[in-house]
Amino acid sequence: MDWKALGGKVADVAPMLGTLFGGPLGGVAGGLVKMLAGEVGLKPEEATPDNFMKVLEADPSAILKFKEFELNNKVELQKILLEKDRLDMQKEQSRLADIQDARGREKAIVQATGKRDINQYVLAWLVVGLFFLLVGILMFVNLPVSNVGPINQLFGAMATGFGMVLSYYFGSSKGSADKTATMVTQFQSQIKGTGDGKGIEKMI
Repeated sequence: MDWKALGGKVADVAPMLGTLFGGPLGGVAGGLVKMLAGEVGLKPEEATPDNFMKVLEADPSAILKFKEFELNNKVELQKILLEKDRLDMQKEQSRLADIQDARGREKAIVQATGKRDINQYVLAWLVVGLFFLLVGILMFVNLPVSNVGPINQLFGAMATGFGMVLSYYFGSSKGSADKTATMVTQFQSQIKGTGDGKGIEKMI
């Protein structure tokens, strides 16, 4: 269980909390979450998604406490969500600036040399090819469960590189990038969940 799943659970009744749980928690948000834990009978150190879900499963009416907490802390939650939006905007601006810088570098090379940097295209094709090769291996090859950790790390790195290539050459919105990240996380979770000792071919 993760914070996003908890956010989906409470979003209909407490939309601001649902949005907050759907993003990174820390700082002031972390403090408010610990306060929420006290409202539903948990200790501050027990403020985890699993424990909140256990409370809701044991007493479905406890979700009303989430709504009450949201109403009582509406101003603080709005400030946190505004700060979250500001940080998201900064990240998007930084991402777009990085892409623009890379494209500007390519134009400068063409203007200076009269030809494109072939290394860039070789690297892009290499990343795309290795990404699909890794996906194929994960789908059709039996691999030891002991390799799940390194495979997860490798898949995450290759998926990130694959997304960067698509973003550079074809453009990509933040929403598209978020969807890609979500799919990668789900795929990695499936890998982690296959621990029968017979390989990881069952995850697809």
